Amino acid sequence: MKDRIFALDIGTRSVTGIILEKRDQTYHMLDYYMMEHKERSMRDGQIHNVVAVSETIIEVKNKLESSHGSLSKVCVAAAGRALMTTQATASKSLQDTPITSEETIKHLELSAVQMAQLNLQKLQQDADLSSYYCVGYSVLHYRIDQQQIGSLIDQRGTEASVEIIATFLPKVVVESLLAALGRANLEMEALTLEPIAAIHVLIPESMRRLNVVLVDIGAGTSDIAITDKGTVVAYGMVPIAGDEITEAISDQYLLDFPSAEKAKRMIVDNGEAIVEDILGFEATITPNMIENDITDAIDNLATQISNEIINLNSHSPKAVMLVGGGSLTSGITNSIASKLNLPINRVAVRGIDAINQLEKTNKLPTGPDFVTPIGIGIAAKQNPVHYVSVTVNGNTIRLFEMKELTVGDCLIQSSIDIQKWYGK
Repeated sequence: MKDRIFALDIGTRSVTGIILEKRDQTYHMLDYYMMEHKERSMRDGQIHNVVAVSETIIEVKNKLESSHGSLSKVCVAAAGRALMTTQATASKSLQDTPITSEETIKHLELSAVQMAQLNLQKLQQDADLSSYYCVGYSVLHYRIDQQQIGSLIDQRGTEASVEIIATFLPKVVVESLLAALGRANLEMEALTLEPIAAIHVLIPESMRRLNVVLVDIGAGTSDIAITDKGTVVAYGMVPIAGDEITEAISDQYLLDFPSAEKAKRMIVDNGEAIVEDILGFEATITPNMIENDITDAIDNLATQISNEIINLNSHSPKAVMLVGGGSLTSGITNSIASKLNLPINRVAVRGIDAINQLEKTNKLPTGPDFVTPIGIGIAAKQNPVHYVSVTVNGNTIRLFEMKELTVGDCLIQSSIDIQKWYGK
């Protein structure tokens, strides 16, 4: 079926598969299935054991194929936690001769991207530039003689400069993803980035002029994406999420990790959980008890997320949206609001009911866990990130088509100095 989309969200704790169908301007969710990894084959969203992860993918695929027939192509997301974002500036002497072509501006932008790549190499110490993909960049500001300007075309002055924010992805993230899919006999139909997937369905372009933060609190990590001035301006990650809350429940109530995780989910679903500790004593846990008994763990999670938001955004945003299973932690919204000095109603958990493009039916799962998988399916189909192989001076390089690629993009990825090459 031409308009059927199979998407996988390959997370730290589990793999979620969904099948969507495009109907005119909306998407209909045909089916979904979630399965936990049998062992800790992923850490902080990065595949550590390709074979074990592929086995979970195969089981999810088989389950969905039993009802919907053969599935051979899949939309997936590269882990947002692996993204590295860095800013850089490039300038050009004008000597009172104005810039008259878009090509000159493009050259200036690519010079800035190359500076960002060099900045990243310095930050990562011994990182090899070829081991990172540049997966996109946004222009933050154009300036003439340090004065911010809307466009550089026909502006007079001594110096023109551009400031960009560029995003890079380690090669190993994509290669391990391709390897796990290959073992499951799946072809990558389209790739997106996890933070882009959630933002795509919750914060449409018309809303991106607002300074809004989206936080996906998973099991191993909390991914952060920030919009402002019509674009996505920053991505970030903190290596702390739902697992730390589970560990705190485990310590407080003397439960093993699986029992603590089960109790955490029961509290969310049923309003309470009856547990038996390792000494055989039974207890009933409620959301209020959780909030009081593991305050330190909740406070730590909120502090780390809030600090990273301030670090990326430099000030408090207008609002924060939370998705992912960890966003259901008791008291987390109020704690983040307090740390960012925001009103309580400016930090909220968003579920799939907030996805306008999704047809609402009784079969839909509830809660914020499925925002990212649905986002992966829709974003990968609407704005897919294809990658192409190009040969530069006899060396094969891979590029991500997050935008229309140019020869300049190929030169940057192959570490050729852009400043020395400038076409007539």
